[in-house]
Amino acid sequence: MLRNGGKVLGKVRHPLSTQDFSSFLLQAQASKAKIVGLANAGADVTNSIKQGAEFGIVKGGQNFAGLLVFITDVHALGLEKAQGLIFTETFYWDMNEQTRAFAKRFAERNRGIHPTMIHAGAYAGTLHYLKAVEALKSDDGTRAIAKMKEMATDDPLFGKGVIRADGRKIHPAYLFEVKKPAESKYPWDYYKVRATIPANEAFRPIDQGDCPLVKK
Repeated sequence: MLRNGGKVLGKVRHPLSTQDFSSFLLQAQASKAKIVGLANAGADVTNSIKQGAEFGIVKGGQNFAGLLVFITDVHALGLEKAQGLIFTETFYWDMNEQTRAFAKRFAERNRGIHPTMIHAGAYAGTLHYLKAVEALKSDDGTRAIAKMKEMATDDPLFGKGVIRADGRKIHPAYLFEVKKPAESKYPWDYYKVRATIPANEAFRPIDQGDCPLVKK
């Protein structure tokens, strides 16, 4: 049993970069589990979802849950295959006017591709670093890192937040579900929010990370 009451009905490991997931997917389908967790990434996760669609796993009432999925993966799959996929991310381009404005600028420079949470994180992190350098009037690395942790973060993509002593940037996360094709109204309109995870619950507590930077 899992901590929150779920039950694991089975697990199976596949070879890295395999091209045929059929036997693994059929086992998951036969388990009748409500959620089929995908602890893989990249081409493996997209191929798993693509082949799962061929077996009718989601249309049969089960849902895939990805541990690491980006909007570019969903775009490559298409909504017909990716619909119903559940996963957690910290950023979605269509959350508000500020994220949409950033996505528009990003897409104009990247062949129409919309930003993932990695792109957003790189932007927000660089912006905060530059603010720290400006405040210090110095780009000394050690001092800049200390200043970044001292200053509250505030940017148009993640809003207000903090950087903990262990270097973890704290902000909310979101549980998303990929829309059905009929639910999508415009290009890259792929996600619906199922839940918001508050910042104080979205990341591992600082006293459980065994980070030497926070040891007394």
